[in-house]
Amino acid sequence: MLKKKKILHIITSLGDGGAEGVLYRLISETNKIVHHEVIVLSKDNKYEGLLRSKKVKIFNINLKKNKIEIKKLIKLYKLIRRKKKYLIQTWLYHADFLGGLFAYFSGNKNIYWNIRTSEISFKSTRLRTLIIIMFNSLLSWFVPKKIIICSKKSISIHRSIGFKNNFELIHNGFDTKFYLPRKNFKRQNFDLRKDQIIIGNVARYHPVKNHDYLLSIFNQIKNFPNIKLILIGTNVNKTNSQLLRKLKYYNIQDKVILLGRRDDVFHIYKLFDIFILTSKSEGFPNVLAEAMLNNNICYSTDVGEASLILRRKNFIIPKDDVIKSARIIQNMINQKNSYKWKRIKKENKTHIMNSFSLKKMVINYLDVWKK
Repeated sequence: MLKKKKILHIITSLGDGGAEGVLYRLISETNKIVHHEVIVLSKDNKYEGLLRSKKVKIFNINLKKNKIEIKKLIKLYKLIRRKKKYLIQTWLYHADFLGGLFAYFSGNKNIYWNIRTSEISFKSTRLRTLIIIMFNSLLSWFVPKKIIICSKKSISIHRSIGFKNNFELIHNGFDTKFYLPRKNFKRQNFDLRKDQIIIGNVARYHPVKNHDYLLSIFNQIKNFPNIKLILIGTNVNKTNSQLLRKLKYYNIQDKVILLGRRDDVFHIYKLFDIFILTSKSEGFPNVLAEAMLNNNICYSTDVGEASLILRRKNFIIPKDDVIKSARIIQNMINQKNSYKWKRIKKENKTHIMNSFSLKKMVINYLDVWKK
């Protein structure tokens, strides 16, 4: 009997993010043929319990933000050194830096990075992260065997700042079984009516997700009868005083529903008519594909692979023109339940199923790891 390939994943967190979701889906699909173990650098554990239920060994380092904890770094190095015969797959800049460097100095040359972002700027990227990125651009020439990346735009951006052209493009993949209908995800169970227009957004509360812009757009269309905005994500709840002040400023408190972080988000999409992503930066925005699988009509700023996912330019909204963005969405609302409305929804689902299947993503990862 052939031995399973052993892979040690090193990731910044197992929280509510796109990279974390991809890692979970990848491990779930390959667990029978690959032995996976995961090192988590910081504490945020949405996917930890799910992975442990699949008998995946998880190592928590619990590094604190903005602190250099020597004992924990030594613990991380010793742990990586013990896995010298494993393939090392790191996820996100900080894990690429620490995990990649420690694996390299422990003598492991079978190292793969994973980059998930497609925009680097002083406006949208923290200074500490920018410093890590610049160090990674130097390390990319001798540490990773390959750099797995999820968007073409991201490749050109990272090449332009000095990264070695050692990229392997793998788009994210989605399993349609996660999105099967559930009786308890009907609108009436959330005190919503069938005749209401529901606009949705799924994103953690962070400047790069640009909730300000989303609320500005919604403010322009709030007078449509029966319109609601549902916001989902980490810190998108009633304890977020900054967010509550913004809702009050636009006088939209009674039209916005804050659901916070949800583990059942795969099914919440079913409540939406229209999904809007207003991020300043993304790699491969999973939420767009997930919303399209759930028959949402989707709009997005031009970030990462959004235009590839949406496949039509007329579903891309400007990054800095509230009036124009609102007008585009208004025009679609006016066509609710028309033939065009229903056709777009159906085509969205078909496009994601055909172009971004989980099976395709898994095959691509397995092929890269063989090289």
